[in-house]
Amino acid sequence: MNNMNVEAFSVYKAKLGEGPVYDIQLNKLFWVDIEGKKILIKDLDSNSENAFETPDLVSSLCIISEDEIIATIRHGFYIINFRTKNVNRIGEVEVDYEENRFNDGKCDALGRYWAGTMNMKKSGPTGNLYRFEKSNITKILSGLTVSNGLGWSPDNDVMYLIDSPIRKVYAFDFDLNKGEIYNKRVLIDFNGEPGNPDGMTIDEEGYLWIAHWGGGRVSRWSARGEKVFEIKLPVTYVTSVTFGMHEMNRLFITTASKEDEPLSGRVFTTHVNVKGIPSYRFKKL
Repeated sequence: MNNMNVEAFSVYKAKLGEGPVYDIQLNKLFWVDIEGKKILIKDLDSNSENAFETPDLVSSLCIISEDEIIATIRHGFYIINFRTKNVNRIGEVEVDYEENRFNDGKCDALGRYWAGTMNMKKSGPTGNLYRFEKSNITKILSGLTVSNGLGWSPDNDVMYLIDSPIRKVYAFDFDLNKGEIYNKRVLIDFNGEPGNPDGMTIDEEGYLWIAHWGGGRVSRWSARGEKVFEIKLPVTYVTSVTFGMHEMNRLFITTASKEDEPLSGRVFTTHVNVKGIPSYRFKKL
């Protein structure tokens, strides 16, 4: 699958594109430009593209409804209403850790928001993983450098998490009802792979799709940690990936800008012969 037809999809060119989320009910793709401090929305029915400015570095989001999302911005969880333009902080972590900020985050099948933090200087394992539900923030895991790509197996028995600079993809036993993780182990060691593991998504067959930051590709891995193929992109800094369209068989891939790469920073897309798992919405009180 190295020579798949990968096309530039977005008009918007991000400084640091990340966190793509496709909402099947709205038929819209959402993603963020962390350094550009923007949330981007592409309506796949009309092909229109809109940007919403955020007050600080925005790193991930989950859909709540047609008008509302929840997003991680610097140290906080924020509810954003696109219709009223209201941005309301509803929780904060690590306000004393100036070197830390939120990074990747996703909602699980019961609508809880899992989001991790990172050390912006990558100088130490000061990052943590949090679970946000019913206005309660719980620290689940510590000792991460850059908490990144999150995902769950189709049966919700396993949760996956990436720590990018140490090039590890972890697997945990996952208790969906309790929202707890156990038995941390290394599923994939990226040593020998081009670039570092960044964002990821899971398909309905339980395979992991991982973006290679600095490696110019997305790779697909089995639940046993075996690489089965990769898709090369015309840009170096590939940041994350998700499935979309009503058939859930199209990849949307976010990237970051690089000065000598004219297509860098755009969202790319390609059709694949497997379906993804639809993203889950955040469940408010």
